[in-house]
Amino acid sequence: MSFISELQAEISSMDIPNFLIVALMFYFPFHFSKKADNLFLHLLYSFFGIYLLFTMDDPRIIYDMKMLVGLGLIIPQIRFLRYFIPEIIETIKMMSVNTYYFFITLYYKILRFLNWLNSIYIFLKTFSFNYKKDNSDYKERYEEYKQKHSYNEETNNSYSEEEKQESYYEESSQEEVREEKKEAYGEFERFYSPSAYIVLGVSSEDDYNEIKKAYRLLVKIYHPDLHFEEFELYNEIMQNINQAHEKLKKIHNK
Repeated sequence: MSFISELQAEISSMDIPNFLIVALMFYFPFHFSKKADNLFLHLLYSFFGIYLLFTMDDPRIIYDMKMLVGLGLIIPQIRFLRYFIPEIIETIKMMSVNTYYFFITLYYKILRFLNWLNSIYIFLKTFSFNYKKDNSDYKERYEEYKQKHSYNEETNNSYSEEEKQESYYEESSQEEVREEKKEAYGEFERFYSPSAYIVLGVSSEDDYNEIKKAYRLLVKIYHPDLHFEEFELYNEIMQNINQAHEKLKKIHNK
């Protein structure tokens, strides 16, 4: 109640000269702030307006110069801030997701490289060139091996038949896997189109806002972090989606 009573007291005691001074102190910053026509001026006026409102120290209300100037600067920028702040928040979210995706991809690439080095080490260890054996010693050991692992003819024949069956089943399973992969890639055929519009599922007549909505929806569905079981496939699809979005973004921002 003290705030309201103080405000009523100031209004009741205000005369015409004081009213003109207050009106001019509010009008001039309001006029210049309203004329802002680029991003730098919008941000500058918004920042100073908010700063002045948060640093008010005058016990008076209407006659507080910081309040009058701050309101004059911030009121014309309300419409700008209404669209700018959500856009900044969305941009930060997308940057965070892309950064996380980049480091995940880098982690898997380093892991592959380490596995590759390990395989080379195992190969060199297994097939080292430090063997210089005597031929006679080799023949003796080979004869011993033949005696210890000799099989009769029936066992060899049955083993060969089993081996043929196993090979047949192995080839059949590989064929099934190939068919499954073919069907899976057919489902994502649009993401390998040379047309960026087909990749994002939009029309050339759509504006950039519609394109951006379609892009964000695809990110939520096909991001590789959501499909760990097929990470490489969705990683490639996500790269195609990002490339198509960047291409259309450059076209529509010209």
